[in-house]
Amino acid sequence: MKKISLLLWVLCTSVTLFAQKSTTVKGFVKHKRTPEITLFEIENGDMKVYATATMGRDSSYRFTFIPKKTGFYAVGDRRMSFPIYVKGGEEINIDLLEKKAMLTGKNTKENQALYQWEDFANSIRYQSIVPMVMQTTYKEFFPEFTQFVTKLDSIKGAIKSGDPKFDELIRKKIDYDVDYYAMMFLMTPRTVHPQRSDWPAFYSTIVSDKKFTSTDVLQFPRGINMVLAYTNFATMSGSDRKGADALNNNQLKGETLLWTFAASAKFYPEYEIFIEQNDAILTPDQKERAKAIAMKLRPSEAGKPAKNFTYPDINGKEVSLSDFKGKVVVVDVWATWCGPCKGELPFLKKLEEEMHGKDVVFIGVSLDEAKDKQKWIDFVKKEDLKGVQLHASGWSQIARDYEIKGIPRFMLFDKKGNVVTENAPRPSNPMLKKMIEEELKK
Repeated sequence: MKKISLLLWVLCTSVTLFAQKSTTVKGFVKHKRTPEITLFEIENGDMKVYATATMGRDSSYRFTFIPKKTGFYAVGDRRMSFPIYVKGGEEINIDLLEKKAMLTGKNTKENQALYQWEDFANSIRYQSIVPMVMQTTYKEFFPEFTQFVTKLDSIKGAIKSGDPKFDELIRKKIDYDVDYYAMMFLMTPRTVHPQRSDWPAFYSTIVSDKKFTSTDVLQFPRGINMVLAYTNFATMSGSDRKGADALNNNQLKGETLLWTFAASAKFYPEYEIFIEQNDAILTPDQKERAKAIAMKLRPSEAGKPAKNFTYPDINGKEVSLSDFKGKVVVVDVWATWCGPCKGELPFLKKLEEEMHGKDVVFIGVSLDEAKDKQKWIDFVKKEDLKGVQLHASGWSQIARDYEIKGIPRFMLFDKKGNVVTENAPRPSNPMLKKMIEEELKK
């Protein structure tokens, strides 16, 4: 990362640069979130910090740099950033407001075309991916979104930068963006969540064999987020193709698997399992990135005694993990507000049915806050959840003992009460059933 104030001059010395022409991105910051502005480059669909600049006394910022390639960058901060299209040799003037970005003064035709779309989609985008700022519920969002999608053909037709290839790229971005905003609205915390029957008809069109057939999406800011949202939605919506299998491009599958590994892996043995399971799909570059991630993982507690926990069940009875010595135990740490957690429930129920009558116990530990205990009870009854259901009243001792930062988290313990893995595969992954069966044989 390069840290510069006011005037930023980034000179890249690589001989592979496509052109020795500098680009200037400048404007004014009209919000109070942070005095530091970040320029992001896009790498494998992810936004990587390229440089930072501190606002001037007049709230101005400025980046001047030689781009490595023609394509998308983003400017803003981690909480809210906005796309720009960079060729080299141009000036991009863009002000950063509280809820949007606005082009001002001189700009390229490509960025003008880009912001025809960004301006049009701003309200939907903001409500979808910034939920803690605007607590919109589906009752307000769905009607607006339904009207929004009726105008997409019109906005696509109006985009004319003079570069047919760029215009086609923006139209692809529009399709990815619309799906992403629709999916993310369902996957982010809300005060009220819709039932499946409340979803607009558009949601039935999201999963399709015609989508994600190429790596085009990885050119866009948040491109990998779009891929991950799609794989999660495919699972939660009941599609025949779940998770990464919903994608129609092996490189995208590899990126999804790698990101899932990076987000969930805590212990080094998980890397060895990951490579063994996915060797045929991962590219050499993806394997190298997986190896770099693995070097930062902790040794596993596998084989050591489990850290016990005790929580009340749905009837108020205190139940402990140690109560089940002599049986294989699967623990599901989840919450009613967690979309991916709920997406695993059909697979979990099926696994429980397949393991019925065997020496295995399934324990669900909810991280719903104490104030939401009745909501949890109602959900357990409505969904007819089996096994042992416990309420942990938030991110309590179990989260600290097992270093749980995100959910769902599945853990597997052997008949002696020892750790098999603190980070087991999810029920949607056949590997979990295989691991349970191996422990039952011991």
